[in-house]
This record gives sequence, structure tokens and C-alpha cells, in this order.
Amino acid sequence: MPFIEMGEEFAKAKETPLAPEGQYDLKLHALSEDKVPGLKNNLVVDIRFETEDYLQFRHWISLPIPEKDARNDAEKGHDPGTTAKSKMLFAKRFCYLFRIPYTDTGFNTDDFLGATARVGVTQGTFTTKE
Repeated sequence: MPFIEMGEEFAKAKETPLAPEGQYDLKLHALSEDKVPGLKNNLVVDIRFETEDYLQFRHWISLPIPEKDARNDAEKGHDPGTTAKSKMLFAKRFCYLFRIPYTDTGFNTDDFLGATARVGVTQGTFTTKE
């Protein structure tokens, strides 16, 4: 394959720095779904730093899938409903943190974009399962 000319700006391209651990003002920037019927049902939230020029990050909110969650509970020996309740609690915590209104039965994703929170940010590693 031949050489690909990218121009002088190519030398200036650099990675956006990661934020050091600390307290930051964050803003929900984008929201999408990652859904495969019966297998996964997630909201994917892109989060930006409001006052710093650090690399944005993503947060996945797992939503209940009744049949799959019931199988998971049975396979792991959990009480029925444990997986679904955990997913609901994590979603509720996220809404609470970003002051996204919720009711006793759910929340409206239209309220996500632009929501802000002052949050402690840490860095961690993620290892995929093989």
C-alpha cells in the first residue's frame, strides 16, 4: 500500500489527556441504546468534563431483561429478582446523582442530555471476559 499523505496537521494530532482523580463538574452529552433483544438492554451515556479539557468517557446503565435476569439469578443461586433489582438500583443512583427526575416506576431519557453533577472521578482498568 502506498504512503498516505496527511498534511502538516498530522504531526500535531495528540491524545486528549485523562483526568487525574478528583472532583469534577460533569455533563451528560449524548445518549444511545445498546440493545439486543433477550441478550442486552443498555443505555450508553457519554459524559464530558464541563470545565476541563479531559477525555470524555462512557457509562452503561443496564436495564432489566426479565427472562435473562431470572436465568442469571437461577444460575448463580440468587434470590429471584436480585439481578433486576440491582439494575434498577444502579439506574436510580445514576438519576439521583445527575438530578434526573424519576418516579416510583421509572424515568424519562429525554431528561438526560444536559444534566450535570459534581462527581468524584477515579481511574480503573477493565478486563474483558474470554
